[in-house]
Amino acid sequence: MKNHLIITTLIFVFVQLSCNNSKTYDKENINNTTAKQINLFDSIDNNTYIGFVNKYYFQKTDEFYIELYSNGNNLNFEKVSELADSVIYKDDENTRSRIPLNIASKGFDFRGIEELTLLDEKHNVLTKAHFVRVEFLEGNIFSYFTAVYKTQNSKLLDKAVYCIGNLKEKLTKATYIEFEDSLLTYEIANKLNLTHTHTLEGKHYINRIKNDTISVINLDNSVQIIEKLNSRYKCIYESKVSEQILKLTFIPITRNSKPILLTESMEPETDNGWNSVLVYDGTKYIETDKQRIKN
Repeated sequence: MKNHLIITTLIFVFVQLSCNNSKTYDKENINNTTAKQINLFDSIDNNTYIGFVNKYYFQKTDEFYIELYSNGNNLNFEKVSELADSVIYKDDENTRSRIPLNIASKGFDFRGIEELTLLDEKHNVLTKAHFVRVEFLEGNIFSYFTAVYKTQNSKLLDKAVYCIGNLKEKLTKATYIEFEDSLLTYEIANKLNLTHTHTLEGKHYINRIKNDTISVINLDNSVQIIEKLNSRYKCIYESKVSEQILKLTFIPITRNSKPILLTESMEPETDNGWNSVLVYDGTKYIETDKQRIKN
């Protein structure tokens, strides 16, 4: 299972903080002096982060978040969640609690996420966003640690789909568009002898320039990404864990002449979900470490 899912399992605890339901709290009243002394970000960082923009469905706010990964230190994340020093928001099912930066700096990976570039579904650059704080987000199903951001133009947040941190290279033009073709799903399954009992679902994308297609084929407990080029089918990604891809975004950054892929996945018949960044190595797509790529 992915690193951030491991963290989610470890930290699913109830944070006991006295507050009234549906009340928003002062966000800047605790330990500002200490926070300013903590430098989470490396000025010569060569890592680029790619991820979806997560908005608070339960709260009207101009902030959004991304999930944090562990930096590999053996911290007790249940204890970390109990070290929250203030409550940002609380209602009957959700709590946002602030984690002091001196604590967060010891446990989480902050490479490439100091400033984020927000993009819409058509891959247009919308605005920049800057880091605000680290929080422990506790919901009715999942709980996890997050990095929270504010945009330079809050009116554009609703249009944002994904974000790129520490962007240092030129974006290419997006060429793949989604199309529906249920017959193609069955054709791929038959041609490649993909076995399934209950689930056979396909999402298809065509390259408007080269006219080749990429298809995501979800099977019972696995997923494959299939490329069709010159009437030939080739598997360019196969899951190593129980996985189905629910959402795929073609990022306008290429490696070995193919776009980077940002995916949203679920473990079948569970509530476990995660995001991944896939990069083409010349033969197949492989998952990168903690949604980072090297510039």
